Amino acid sequence: MKVVTKLLTRLALICLALLALAGVVLKFMDFSIGPTPLDPSKPIIIDFASGHDITNAPSEMHLMIGVANYSDDGLGRVYVNDAWAGGMEPRSSGNAATCCVTLPRLWHPGLKVTVAYRTSSMFLKDPTSYVERDVPVAPYKPFLDGFIYFMYFPDDQVRVVATPYFPGVPKFQYDIEFASRERDEERVSQFLLETLPKEVDE
Repeated sequence: MKVVTKLLTRLALICLALLALAGVVLKFMDFSIGPTPLDPSKPIIIDFASGHDITNAPSEMHLMIGVANYSDDGLGRVYVNDAWAGGMEPRSSGNAATCCVTLPRLWHPGLKVTVAYRTSSMFLKDPTSYVERDVPVAPYKPFLDGFIYFMYFPDDQVRVVATPYFPGVPKFQYDIEFASRERDEERVSQFLLETLPKEVDE
């Protein structure tokens, strides 16, 4: 009986020593149970469309291309960062079945894309003509997935908007209707003013 008790005591001491050793190793490895604590230096990112936390989502978005033509001149071909976006009839809008234009999840001042386009009137004068320019991307709140819209207005005014919603939808960040419905010049002027690049506005 004494031998069994002695053996059990030794086993218990060995188990305690192993547990203590395991605790030291886990402490050294910074092991913790439960979710990883948030890094206080990393900002929390909330998807403004859904309200969900997208902090751990990739830092870049791959957006489908949309074209909205608010002018009476047709658009023959449109490219955004060399990605083909199709064309668009006057006073029409839609989404190309093409992907993608990559933008950072968080907007920052100076963010631009390169657009190339040709209107119907340009084509009639010179079938090989194109306009190519760097266009600032209008400020946007963080979102998970959506579109980048090339928006064309009279007098060759161009805007680029990244958004989870179509223009004209109530949750679209800017107050403007679908291109086929928009006839309010004051609302169009306000949209153009709100999306005017800051370096031009100063």
